[in-house]
Amino acid sequence: MKKADRSETHINLAIILLLQAVIYSGLWLWNEYVAVYLTLIFPGMILVILIIAGIADLIEPSRIPGWYYGLMIVSIITPLIIGAVFYYLYEGRLDWLA
Repeated sequence: MKKADRSETHINLAIILLLQAVIYSGLWLWNEYVAVYLTLIFPGMILVILIIAGIADLIEPSRIPGWYYGLMIVSIITPLIIGAVFYYLYEGRLDWLA
């Protein structure tokens, strides 16, 4: 099995980032209520998984590839940025809060 080089990994992470941005943006346009909860819950769950994986890797080094950590960080940051952008675009007035 061939090992992916760094440029290929960066391109794949960029594609995943764009795909997540499109999905979360569509979710925000479709239903603000669901989008707010998923924007807050998914990054939190992924952060917990990342912390547990990091601790496990410190205790006993494993064969977790480096792109896994990049993927997890992208999956944490992307929904938070999209959520902040839409919160700014809606000027803090979410319909379901009224």
